[in-house]
Amino acid sequence: MQDISLHLLDMIENSVRAGAALVEIEIRADVPRNKMSFLIRDNGSGMDKETIENAMNPFYTTKVERIKKIGLGIPLFKQNAEACGGDFTIVSKPGEGTEISAHFKFDHIDRMPIGNLSDTMLGAVVGHPENDFLFYIRRNGFDGARDFTLDTREIKKELDGVPITYPDVIGFLSEIINEGVKNTKMEEL
Repeated sequence: MQDISLHLLDMIENSVRAGAALVEIEIRADVPRNKMSFLIRDNGSGMDKETIENAMNPFYTTKVERIKKIGLGIPLFKQNAEACGGDFTIVSKPGEGTEISAHFKFDHIDRMPIGNLSDTMLGAVVGHPENDFLFYIRRNGFDGARDFTLDTREIKKELDGVPITYPDVIGFLSEIINEGVKNTKMEEL
């Protein structure tokens, strides 16, 4: 993975495969405190203790369509967080969903760039119109705090039956997401 947004996209795909109706992604950068945090929470099928342990193993996957059973997404995300002076945790219970958190030391030389959050967010929403997503971005910097929230439940309610994948809606979403992420200045990090 070349950047953190690709890790987030992988975690979103895992949540969707686990049957989540709602996926919440929280991204926080606290520059003065030298912390960068990512939280992915879903209401999918969840995992038992053994499955959580297996998920940390790079040679395990639940993807039956693969010839080789290798799942590198979670182990690589964990490795990248820990290599940057941070930590990685998974909390999950069968039938209750999963919460994954990754914390990075902001100024660590090996911290990956954040990547293209706008494309990651739009790709998740348009690629999985049957799911709901709540994206929350907060950047605290020396110039103050900047927030952006996108909740597809609210957007779908306003659309009143118009598909979220309708071309004009996608264009509108793209503008909202690009402007919101730009205002947080997160992609500059």
